[in-house]
Amino acid sequence: MDEISVRHSDFLLGDSVAQCIPNRLTDTSFRFCAVTDLLPTLDHGFWIVAVLALIAGTVRGFAGFGAGMIMIPFVSALYGPKIGAGSILIADGILTIPYLLKSIRFCEPRTVRPVALGSVVAIPIGTYLLTTVDPTPIRWAIAPIIAGLLVITLSGWRYHGVPKASVSFATGAASGFLSGLIQLSGPPVIVLWMSGPFPPLTIRANIFVYFAIMSVVTVICYAIGGVFSQALIPVLVPMIPCYAVGLVFGNRFFGKADPKLFRRVAGADRLLGHY
Repeated sequence: MDEISVRHSDFLLGDSVAQCIPNRLTDTSFRFCAVTDLLPTLDHGFWIVAVLALIAGTVRGFAGFGAGMIMIPFVSALYGPKIGAGSILIADGILTIPYLLKSIRFCEPRTVRPVALGSVVAIPIGTYLLTTVDPTPIRWAIAPIIAGLLVITLSGWRYHGVPKASVSFATGAASGFLSGLIQLSGPPVIVLWMSGPFPPLTIRANIFVYFAIMSVVTVICYAIGGVFSQALIPVLVPMIPCYAVGLVFGNRFFGKADPKLFRRVAGADRLLGHY
């Protein structure tokens, strides 16, 4: 029988997980970690994310927008802008697919097309700043951005009539930039569309389709920029199930609600999101 000799230096010592991992494996960038390292701790951050995701999912399922305005200020403050933006993008992008498929037939493509084109141009710019600028200035920038959007909302200004292509493109660019930077893309588009001639069903469908197009582009930009990492997992664990439940509640309520209530909730959501 051939004898197999094992050198002591081929193994890592002093780490309970890696005691049996040869050094030559670590030299080739293979890294192993315990599953428990990826799970969240049941601290205040866990419960804050869970409650916010439930509320945000309910509003998103009803109005078609609003999740980012509710979650991004708190999640970014707790975990940083990259984790806040990346986690919301993943949760919303995956869980809203069924609602997107139902909304496509009610969408008004001529309204969505120029806005989506503007966002596609601007999303990479916002993503570049998110991935290259120090996160502290971005955290501080969230407050004045929200304050500016609040001023627009409280001023009562709305775009009346069918938006021109140039106005829609500029609105989409502003929305796309905010999406790439902090996943706060809703307010510019909502101000443009909410007072238009379309019924709530069409507005909601337009929002779902527009956000889906924007999400695909943002995922590509975030992947290139290195936004996605294992650090998102502890945030996504409480966020995804609570957000999914909220979407179901909001979607069911939309089917039974009066059209006037849709506009009231949309306006209230903008105010609450800005605060």
